[in-house]
Amino acid sequence: MNDITVIGAGPAGCAAAVQCRRLDLDVILIDTRGKAGGLIREARLIENYPGLERPLAGPEFARRLVSIISAHDLKVRCFHADSILKSDDTFEICGNGECIRSRSVIVAVGTVPKDFGIKVNGDVKIHRSVLELKLQPPRRTVIIGGGEAALDYALNLSDSGSSVSVLVRSSGLKVTGNLRKEIEKRSAVKILYNTVPVAASSSVGIIHLEAESSGRKIILEAEVVVAAVGREPRLPRITNDFVHDRGDVKTSIQGLYISGDASLGSLGQAAIASGQGIQAALYAFEFLKAGNGKS
Repeated sequence: MNDITVIGAGPAGCAAAVQCRRLDLDVILIDTRGKAGGLIREARLIENYPGLERPLAGPEFARRLVSIISAHDLKVRCFHADSILKSDDTFEICGNGECIRSRSVIVAVGTVPKDFGIKVNGDVKIHRSVLELKLQPPRRTVIIGGGEAALDYALNLSDSGSSVSVLVRSSGLKVTGNLRKEIEKRSAVKILYNTVPVAASSSVGIIHLEAESSGRKIILEAEVVVAAVGREPRLPRITNDFVHDRGDVKTSIQGLYISGDASLGSLGQAAIASGQGIQAALYAFEFLKAGNGKS
């Protein structure tokens, strides 16, 4: 039995675990991948996190998360949480064929890509991440989506020398500010508006992507297709009556808190996720200080 289990080791989970440690709580930090960073590893640059002296690439930011949890004597345990059950004053977090018993729980699992599918003929893989692609950048890439993640992916791959076409369903991008300005200046990135993918096929390592673009059919050729069409939380199965309002840290179950992108419901900012992680830790501390979760 421990005081608190933090599920997820992205910015929200790491911030929550460090704050719990600072409050002298007995905390376990678990993550499906068994390492700190989460989705932040995919970010091209983090530019607006308070305290950074310069923009940091996602993998470098993740290394700093590893450093800060190590400095607080924390390690990430590789554990995939399938379900959470509260019985009396105890939570059971189950997965990997075992259960962790805890007095309080912070869920900071982030988000996963929304389901996406088009008609596929042959051996065509639709990627949902660019991490593995940067190791051996494709010469030509098609990215489906017009949000922040899609454009970040486009800049990430064009930095590595890939020529990128971005298919945007609507007549405009969903982003503003510096990201939009940078993408518009990038000659290696071509934006196709009012364009919807229909089908994909492959031959000799080349993907042929059929799309409807402003009322006409077009065929795009690329080595890689990436879909960035939105994300959503995929929480562990919570077997008690459970209510959570999007964006809130507290839930209807006392002692159970949700922070970061899992709370916000979409891809958010690292600073917001970290702040929510700290807030969840403070709520958990007050919950436990009041004598909850004791046998």
